[in-house]
Amino acid sequence: MLCRGSNKALVVYKPTAECAELASAAGRSLKSNGIDVYMLTVDDISALKEPLTWVGELDFFVSVGGDGTFMRVSKIASPTSLILPYPCGRRNVYYERELPPIDKAIEIALSGDFFLELLPIYSVYYEHACLRFVNDVVVVSKDLGKVSRYTVTFSSILTNGVMVFEGDGVIISTSGGSGGHNLSAKGPVIASTVETLVITPMNPLQVGLTSIVVPLLAEVSVSAKNKALVYVDGDFFTEIGEGRKISIPGDVSYVKIIRFKPSRNIIRAVLEPRRHVF
Repeated sequence: MLCRGSNKALVVYKPTAECAELASAAGRSLKSNGIDVYMLTVDDISALKEPLTWVGELDFFVSVGGDGTFMRVSKIASPTSLILPYPCGRRNVYYERELPPIDKAIEIALSGDFFLELLPIYSVYYEHACLRFVNDVVVVSKDLGKVSRYTVTFSSILTNGVMVFEGDGVIISTSGGSGGHNLSAKGPVIASTVETLVITPMNPLQVGLTSIVVPLLAEVSVSAKNKALVYVDGDFFTEIGEGRKISIPGDVSYVKIIRFKPSRNIIRAVLEPRRHVF
């Protein structure tokens, strides 16, 4: 529960008319409860060259948009902050359905009448560069028309292995992100409450090669025979040289997500936006 009158909140919204209206309503509700409110679009956050130094002072975040907005908010929130996701986008896997009006949702959240989901945030490293990710890391050949050879290693307590294959690339997905690129590459959908990483080869030449699910704290590394491009949660991260590798060392942190229901229909959330439209 938030202590009314002594907190600060940030409302981040997708820059559309509908989302802006919802964000304004959220801001008014927060201000009426004595909370200092900051407003940013998700594009404002994407354009930042340096981290927001004052974000660590915030107690409460409201994400108004789709999954892209939610991921941006999750990566700037501190481990002690609360995030309220409110859907206003095309893909809303991380959001609940059939929520009350946003001002009512704010009031319920401020009263402390909610469930709490802990969402893991991972880090990926290349040399001295590092990015946090919520959904996935995708490694593909720089020459998109050329098959390359990839080597993926993983190690954890009592478990280790190496996957070597030729194909178009490899996806390292979180459980929460398993319904994105990973599913499109025929990887498994895993409930976000099951804390794992999923390694999925993209169009492997080797027959029968499937995804591998590894423990939460497994250390994972990926290298490519040829130059490769690395994307983190859909954004370009870096180019890796021939034989160089990226690493995911298993240093996991968590963000706190407000939920109004004890469970969600994850299959519906993932598959319904993918339905055929004729």
